[in-house]
Amino acid sequence: MAADDFDANNGVEANSRVPDESSPLLPGSKDALSRVLSDRSELWLLFQFSIPLIATYLLQYSNSVITTIVAGHLSADDLAATSIGLTTMNIIGYAIFEGMATALDTLCAQSYGSGNLTDVGLHVQRMTLLMGLAAIPIGTSWIFSPSILSVFVKQTHLALKAGSFLRYSLVGLPGYALFEAGKRFLQAQGDCNAGMVILIICTPINALLGWLFAFKLNMGLEGAALGAALTNDLRPILLLIYVAFFGKWSHSCWGGLSKDAFHKWGPMARLSLAGSAVNIGEWSAFEILTFSTSYISTNHLAAQTILTTVSVVAWHIPFSVSVAISTRIGHLIGAGFVAAARRAAVLYAIVFVSIGVFDGIFLFALRSQLAQIFSEDRAVRDIATGSMLAVVAFQIIDSIMCGCNGMLRGLGRQSIAGWIIFPVNYLGAVPLAIWLELGEPQMELYGLWLGLGVGLLSIAVIECIYLKVINWQDCVESAKTREDA
Repeated sequence: MAADDFDANNGVEANSRVPDESSPLLPGSKDALSRVLSDRSELWLLFQFSIPLIATYLLQYSNSVITTIVAGHLSADDLAATSIGLTTMNIIGYAIFEGMATALDTLCAQSYGSGNLTDVGLHVQRMTLLMGLAAIPIGTSWIFSPSILSVFVKQTHLALKAGSFLRYSLVGLPGYALFEAGKRFLQAQGDCNAGMVILIICTPINALLGWLFAFKLNMGLEGAALGAALTNDLRPILLLIYVAFFGKWSHSCWGGLSKDAFHKWGPMARLSLAGSAVNIGEWSAFEILTFSTSYISTNHLAAQTILTTVSVVAWHIPFSVSVAISTRIGHLIGAGFVAAARRAAVLYAIVFVSIGVFDGIFLFALRSQLAQIFSEDRAVRDIATGSMLAVVAFQIIDSIMCGCNGMLRGLGRQSIAGWIIFPVNYLGAVPLAIWLELGEPQMELYGLWLGLGVGLLSIAVIECIYLKVINWQDCVESAKTREDA
């Protein structure tokens, strides 16, 4: 049955009141993002959203990859210190901002889907102010990180190196936060290309600055951190230029600077807290387990840096697709198309399983080559290669969980993920991983990834059950209540 013959609310043939494939559902909307589509068109729309988002997030993460590669060609100590610094930066910084920005995946998408266009810009203004407040304690912790990390890291010299790395990285913290908030303004309107183009411009600049500062100016690891930080600050500047001069079509969602941005922070604060809790719950588990590898050897810590880096690179593919489905589900929920949203969710589930299998096969096939990219130390490469099979299994489960979290964000129910992740990770997965790694089994890195994967599987199963039993119509009513307020 064609999409224009299908009533998304009750699953029966409808009359001409249902929009066709080319007619906009919302007056003044740019590209009919909330229209009801056939399965094939739904997958095609997801593809159109996802490809630039995958490129965007992979390019964005390339800052960390470039820094890691630079560190790997400095020394094993620099590579290990980079692992500690980047992991800390992700948890006490980037994971918080990315989690906060997921509130915009819900609020901006649902506002756009319901036709309240200027609310999209208002939500972004509120988020910018909220992130500014959050940056104060985050930046303070980075400043004092050498002393803080020395408490948790066995090798004091690595903790001091990582702390110095974080201090130089602090320069780019405001730019990272602003870019995360700003690109949601365009993504909610269906423009996923602008962020990609900006990052295509900035990535070679980052590589050039990292090489210049680290090697030519002999700044070492601090130079690599400074190059990435300056690139972070360039991104929101280019994004603002794009919106002001090239993305004038998006101005319909901008009502100007408003005093209302200082009020009614409740819904955004709650969604931001939930999104940050989910990210921190996932990333801090990596932090604890990364620190635990320092109790084996520096080579194991360096090898864990390689495994974490390639795993996170692979993770950005399902995560990017999950951002696309958050926007899509948000549009449909905002427009009140419950049945269409549920039908799309079934298609998305198949997509995420496929992505996980693809990521796993890719990593396993290139396990030796990937290790060689990141380190010239034969011992480090052998440890990383020998543990790659566990990382492969982890990718499949992680992809499924990304899909569940994306759907929860689109429904405005990301707090559920936070309630699930914390007890499963910290009462089950992390203790199990440490026992398998350092305890009687002595499985080292293989046990670390195996234990974490068991926890991830448990989370994915619980979230899938929740998505199955929840009343999605309640999510529509919640969205309407927020918009009315």
